[in-house]
Amino acid sequence: MSSLIPKTFAKIAVTALPEIATKRVVSTSVAHKQSARVIEVDPLTLGTCPFRSTFEKVESIVNPIEPKVEPQELTKETGIKSFEHVPGPKGLPILGSLLDYFKKDGLRFDKMFEAFKVRSIEFGPVYKESIGPIDTVVISDPAEYAKVIRADGKFPNRKEMEPMAFYREQKGIGLGLVNSQGEEWHRQRSAVIKKMLMLNEVQDFSQPMNVVANDFITHLSSSRDASGEIQQLDKQIFKWAMESIGTFLFEERIGCLNEKPTELAQEFIDTLQKYFRLMQQLMYNLPMYKVFRTKKWQEFEKLSDRIMEVGREFVDKKIEKLQNADPSTSQEKGAFLTHLISQKSLSTSDVTSNAVDLLSAAVETTSNASLWCLYNLATNPEAQQTMFNEINTVLPNKEDVTPQALSKLPYVKAVLKETFRKYPITYATSRFLPENLEVGGYNIPAGTHVQANLYGMYSDAKIFPEPEKFKPERWLRESKMDSQTKSLSNLIWGHGARMCIGRRFAEQEMHIMLTKIIQNFKLEYHHEPVEPTLNTVMTPDRPVQIKFVPRS
Repeated sequence: MSSLIPKTFAKIAVTALPEIATKRVVSTSVAHKQSARVIEVDPLTLGTCPFRSTFEKVESIVNPIEPKVEPQELTKETGIKSFEHVPGPKGLPILGSLLDYFKKDGLRFDKMFEAFKVRSIEFGPVYKESIGPIDTVVISDPAEYAKVIRADGKFPNRKEMEPMAFYREQKGIGLGLVNSQGEEWHRQRSAVIKKMLMLNEVQDFSQPMNVVANDFITHLSSSRDASGEIQQLDKQIFKWAMESIGTFLFEERIGCLNEKPTELAQEFIDTLQKYFRLMQQLMYNLPMYKVFRTKKWQEFEKLSDRIMEVGREFVDKKIEKLQNADPSTSQEKGAFLTHLISQKSLSTSDVTSNAVDLLSAAVETTSNASLWCLYNLATNPEAQQTMFNEINTVLPNKEDVTPQALSKLPYVKAVLKETFRKYPITYATSRFLPENLEVGGYNIPAGTHVQANLYGMYSDAKIFPEPEKFKPERWLRESKMDSQTKSLSNLIWGHGARMCIGRRFAEQEMHIMLTKIIQNFKLEYHHEPVEPTLNTVMTPDRPVQIKFVPRS
């Protein structure tokens, strides 16, 4: 009987690691006397334990059986070292280097971008690390990661957002574009790509995006307090992002910018912020929620339920409208949800999953990226003035920001690129290698998870001189930045066939909104510096209290 028990469970960590990890995410200190205790259990005794099946289930999750990869010795002919030679921190069985992230004043899960940077300085531009169930090779050299980009196959796979994927699997809901893999991912992408990546489709929505941006300016004006600041600015920008993308996804105004926002809109914004904050905590920990429903998992499940319910409300409403529509009328141009519903290759569950994924991702990424842009402009008045001068030259009478006008606003676009360089909302991009690949002089086996350390690349003085400074002009044509360095700005959106499918829409709506704000307000910041932290994406670690001074 004892032979059935996994040997790695002869030692069982009995402290609640998920609870400790949760606290470490929000604090640099560890509660007094909190540490991992290990009980030595004889395998024979464990074989008669009534909880043996639970232990086996946990073991299968946190330490799954992987196909054995034969080590490849260093060859004199190529000089390529085997995978076992890749440097990195030493760890424990099952836990890996997990405990390093619980040490006082040590590495932190909500600062993983800094952990990547610290590790790369210690171990080099290519290193490997196991954190609990997560095994990865981190690459900080753009030239080396370019090999990963070139190795992409027809169906590139990346690491799924595990809590989100597990929730949907348990509920029997489609994984959507974010988490599906292989042919299933390709099937869904093929149905969506016609609307999301066609330039003329994107440009058709510049007019409604201008309308929403104008309404947002009015909303900001009425939201200023006595000092000129806007309380809970992040939530106000969330409202704009949801309203703007809603004009494309759902073909209607949601009501986020009304004097009294709809209850549905306000609830969705609050739910989404909590959802991403909690997902960050669940992703970087042992997935104990797969064995039993932890308190954190129950909360995440409740938030996920509500997000899916909101998505179904929008989809069901559109289906009902289409069923009652005059069949002789043509399909509305640019109608995204109508397009998805009409796709025979997609089920109603697929439509709902993709609509929810696009809404959630669009709101979370564009709102936080825009908030970082405003902070950078408020703390760099010279850059702000340069941006204002350019806008005022191209649009002297505050005309609509058309695609033609945007083509004449390179500094506006440079501000967004430089913001992404300083505060990459997605601090890393990744792939599972489809084949063995030489990276940095090491043979990385097929199936290995590799990540590009974007934060490390973007803050490397050898690549970007004076990386601590906010310098949008570095992205302008006259700066003569080499093409390889310039292409690094694209990695914030992913790469290849799995590049963010909503990139064009996101960039256009942010360019329009930022242009409108700088046209109408001078931005000032008079508080302590803001630092980045992770809530799935990179967000400010405190309220961003910007003063909006109306321009005469």
